[in-house]
Amino acid sequence: MSSARERLTRLLSLVPYLDAHPGADLQETADYFGVDAETLIDDLQLLFVTGRPGHMPDDLIDASWEGGKIYISNAEEVSVPVRLSAEEAGVLVLALDLIELTPGLDTEAVRTAAGKLRQAAGENLHTPVEVAPLPADAELMEFLRSAIAAESAVGIDYYVASRDELTSRVIAPHRLVPGADWYLDAWCYEVQAPRRFALSKIRSWRPAAHPPLITASAQSTSREVTMRLSAAGAWLADELELLEREYSANGDGSVRIRMVVHSVDWLSRFLLCHADVVEEIDDMEAVAAALTRLEDERHSRTA
Repeated sequence: MSSARERLTRLLSLVPYLDAHPGADLQETADYFGVDAETLIDDLQLLFVTGRPGHMPDDLIDASWEGGKIYISNAEEVSVPVRLSAEEAGVLVLALDLIELTPGLDTEAVRTAAGKLRQAAGENLHTPVEVAPLPADAELMEFLRSAIAAESAVGIDYYVASRDELTSRVIAPHRLVPGADWYLDAWCYEVQAPRRFALSKIRSWRPAAHPPLITASAQSTSREVTMRLSAAGAWLADELELLEREYSANGDGSVRIRMVVHSVDWLSRFLLCHADVVEEIDDMEAVAAALTRLEDERHSRTA
């Protein structure tokens, strides 16, 4: 017994075949499609209620198989073999190109399939089908693929746009993910948590050793921080990983956020970068650290 999907696939191929072979032998046709004659007759009977919308007699396919010879008529609408549109072919080619970059696969088989699809789509559509994969630094991609395969750590200099800051950190990369950009899922030792990094924001990279795991006592420096951002800084709530956000009920556009901070140093730098939009904060240690950092910078500029 064929599944509905198998039967639909067979019907879509059966009509063009019979249109191209009028008077085809019933048993030979059944053998060609890998079914018995009884199943093929069931398919032919289904054609009587198949055709263009309208459901009038002349809208439907007509089939006959008396004497063991098959003839169909009124099948022009579906007699052309199924073709991929340019968009469909493009999506499949792009998917194969992305799969080729996945570690651990038979890339030669994937590359061959993509080449055949490009050729077939181009011939059928009379237009070249060229889909470029997402741009990425080839040297960086190869470096990260090797690190993922070896389960090794890497050091990166990473630009954080929300803070307009270039950070250095050690990470353990897990996988590459395509999207609007290429992304890297990795464990970040700086924050002791998984993070996703955009490859376009990685400014430099290098081999590194896995740092020792942070003990529970060392992790006690993490704390929850609550602050209120003005309407001008509300966009920061979309850039941070939050436990909670609450917009002001009076409609002034401000937002109260609550988040986990793993480093007073990071929070002090955040306050210096966005002091003009932070209206309230419940972490006075970070405020003091920010003021100290600011004073140190003033002394260094005047020295």
